[in-house]
Amino acid sequence: MHHQQRDEIVESADQIIRMWTTFASRFPGGTVEALPGITVGFSGTPLPFVNVVHLSSPVRDRDDLAERCRVAVARGKASGRPWLFSACDAWLGDPAVVSEVFSGMGLNRLLSMTGMVTDALLPPQRPLPTDLVIRRVNDEETRHALSDLNMRSYELPIELGREASAREVFWDASFYGHVGYVGGEAVSCTLTAPIDGCLYVSWVATHPDHRRRGYAEAVMRHSLEEAAAATGLRRTVLHASEMGRPVYEAMGYRPVAAFTWFALG
Repeated sequence: MHHQQRDEIVESADQIIRMWTTFASRFPGGTVEALPGITVGFSGTPLPFVNVVHLSSPVRDRDDLAERCRVAVARGKASGRPWLFSACDAWLGDPAVVSEVFSGMGLNRLLSMTGMVTDALLPPQRPLPTDLVIRRVNDEETRHALSDLNMRSYELPIELGREASAREVFWDASFYGHVGYVGGEAVSCTLTAPIDGCLYVSWVATHPDHRRRGYAEAVMRHSLEEAAAATGLRRTVLHASEMGRPVYEAMGYRPVAAFTWFALG
């Protein structure tokens, strides 16, 4: 069990790196760099969630962590764009050392996430909503809807998403993005993509006025089913916000690792 748990921590960390660097690389100004202990994926857009430095292996000691942070901050500042630092908590080491080093570099905790995995979804615990019309992201309207819902969820300006995830260049047939509509209004969305033998779920968001009605679960299940039918993949990985974690647990996902995202300033 311990060996399996360790392997799943590596899987969760590798998946977040592979997926979010893939997002960054979709843009004309996107760059991906594998450096000692960190992987840098910058999109060249003003949306911080697609400009991310990832911790790519366990930290050895304080000096090692400090050097990785130093390089990350230097790369971030040189990019001229807002950016984030993502790390698997289990790889960071002593929390007191982490706090000292990160605060000394001006890096502050932004949000906590939980790496989760399942090989098969559980049946719905309650009837799924019947008033939902689900459309695949394949035009400007659906791209804008997915982007706008995510910006609202993270209290970011709509324009940031319009310059990044809403752009046509971000999308191709390997992305199973879906938006759920009620009465013509976009209420929930998700994106499923195959990465290294798994289906990775991301960009899950529900309009604040339409939460706790099962819309996110319904759109996720639809998206996962379409992606699984097309790829043959069933194992799915995601990184849950604190708000989303109970929804995913009810669907059959189990936690394997904690992650923290940091921001400069």
